[in-house]
Amino acid sequence: MNWPLLAGSLAGVLGLAAVARLLGLGGGELASEKEAMAIAEAELPGFVAVSAELAEDRQSAVVHGLDGAELRLRRHGAQFVIDGR
Repeated sequence: MNWPLLAGSLAGVLGLAAVARLLGLGGGELASEKEAMAIAEAELPGFVAVSAELAEDRQSAVVHGLDGAELRLRRHGAQFVIDGR
């Protein structure tokens, strides 16, 4: 086994992980109810959001519309999509 190569590879992976953390990449969580409402309005033209409820882990939300509709947002990779529409 080539120990210097293994150590260099490990250092490279840890270095990339540190850079990603410093840049704030990979978070993928909803910051607020307002953000969930904005995503729902952007994903579904004509939808007017009035309130939202975030899940505890901030990976999904239920957004309530002006017309009484409820949309579920969920994380899909790095994006949020409407679930069940």
